[in-house]
Amino acid sequence: MIKNGSYLLKKLNKIKFSILLVLISFLFGCKSVPQKTYVEPLNLLDNESTFYVAIPKSVDPELVKKIITTNVQDISEKDAELIASRIEKIYCGINKSKKGIELQGSIKANIPTSYVPKVFNKRNGWNEGVVSGSTEEFKYYSNDSINIAFPSSNIVCIGRGMQYMLNTYDVLSNEISAEGDVIKNKSELPDELYNYLLNANNEIRFYANKPQSFLSLLTGANLNLKLVDVSGAFIVDPSHENQYLLQLNFDFKNEKYLRAGKGLLALAFGLANGQTEILGNTKLIVKDIKINKNQLYKILTIGA
Repeated sequence: MIKNGSYLLKKLNKIKFSILLVLISFLFGCKSVPQKTYVEPLNLLDNESTFYVAIPKSVDPELVKKIITTNVQDISEKDAELIASRIEKIYCGINKSKKGIELQGSIKANIPTSYVPKVFNKRNGWNEGVVSGSTEEFKYYSNDSINIAFPSSNIVCIGRGMQYMLNTYDVLSNEISAEGDVIKNKSELPDELYNYLLNANNEIRFYANKPQSFLSLLTGANLNLKLVDVSGAFIVDPSHENQYLLQLNFDFKNEKYLRAGKGLLALAFGLANGQTEILGNTKLIVKDIKINKNQLYKILTIGA
């Protein structure tokens, strides 16, 4: 009886020792998953677009949904609403040519990774592609009209330059960031433009370095203005829920063009003197232009 008890005790001790070895090997032998550095979505846009826009969802949720339904072919109303509800801010670069509209978007969002394959699959008309990064592969999804990718749960990449955006994300997400580095400009955009778009919180901000086509859309007239660039903001009119107040900042090539341009703009927008302000020799600010929301939707939904 004592002999059997001793045998059982030795057996139990061996089992305890084996369990202890397993725990030690698990705790010290397994590599932890490396933490990715936060990447500000604006850092993924390149400098090859002629028009840039930052759209906070809080300013106009309906516009965000329209951008999704216009640019993501055959997406259902339900899926568009679900994606739109998880978007915080859209950053876009846009080019317009005879071939049509080219869009590059980097979107700040909160999209569960488990949701992606349920929508972006072959049954819904999407084909899968891969971009190889330094430490992992990034999937993207294509249909006949556009590419889309989800490199992290808080970023959606859409449109042209997909390989560039995913490779840039790969590099930035594996950097060891210094304290206070989170919103540092690591994009190809000039600092002034980067900060202008990044700080769009209560308004829709835009910038055009080839502004003629944008002004034609806005005014319906072919204005012959000698401009370097145009920037501005759409601000919700507190007095009219279906209307925006538009501010435009014009930078002319010289003082002579500014004075001629001011007259043309006064005719195009029906401006009073109190709505314009001249800064220096080349800059003209135009304030409080009333624009219907549907007109803005036509301009900013890209493919509408």
